[in-house]
Amino acid sequence: MYRLVCTRTKLMEVMDTFAREETVQSKRLLPYLAAWLRTRVYEAFVFLVSITAGACIIFYLHWRPTPVLVRRLLRFWSCGYIYGAKYILGVNFKIEGQEHIPSGPVIYMGNHLTAWESVMMTVLVPHVNMVTKRAAMSIPVFGWGLKHAPMTPIDPDTPGKNIRRLLKEGKASIREGRNMVIFPEGSRVPIGETRPYARGFEILYKHCGVQVVPFVTDSGLHWPSGYSTKPPAVITLRFLPPVDAGKDPNEFAAELEETIRSEAAKLMAPQV
Repeated sequence: MYRLVCTRTKLMEVMDTFAREETVQSKRLLPYLAAWLRTRVYEAFVFLVSITAGACIIFYLHWRPTPVLVRRLLRFWSCGYIYGAKYILGVNFKIEGQEHIPSGPVIYMGNHLTAWESVMMTVLVPHVNMVTKRAAMSIPVFGWGLKHAPMTPIDPDTPGKNIRRLLKEGKASIREGRNMVIFPEGSRVPIGETRPYARGFEILYKHCGVQVVPFVTDSGLHWPSGYSTKPPAVITLRFLPPVDAGKDPNEFAAELEETIRSEAAKLMAPQV
């Protein structure tokens, strides 16, 4: 009789343990399933916005090929991308340091972790000229906007031509009153990795004679690439004090790299 009671007690303890584990697992699973579902809804939303913006861009290119209108349509698509993420995915954003942005055209330079900051900069900076890989211009809708805005394309295989193009189109954009956005690393760099800064941006700084506003973001911690499930989060984009024009280009390049790398590390350190 005693053994039977002990066996039943142990059995109950085992069953209670399994029940608790199932409860914990279900609590973990439900948020993931909700995030997965929101991600699929968000993708469908971006697809619809892309169809709308793409049709409008094609229409305007055929009838009124005006870069200003293309930039407005690109910004419309970008707002759908960013605010769709905010209200559908729960991926909000925090913009810090806007008091550091001077009036008049400037050159923005920052770290590049995901597509998010590329899109966000077209939302925050109207009529921007973003230096981007030529391959990005083949992306449906967003790439069309980059091409016809127009933005400044670079080709990794032709560094000499890239510098000449950057200088020519950069100076023209500043004269027009357009801001420039440059990611000195040249492409997205995953968290934990580093890539040497591509040269050429310091020449643009020297010849344009405008301030440079550095910025950093922690998007790589919260915005998985591709079609990965995107859970709720808050992405920070922080503008830093501007660098005045007129410095020695090489000193400026070294100072900028040190500033962006150190400030990005500070931003992400509490979360890693």
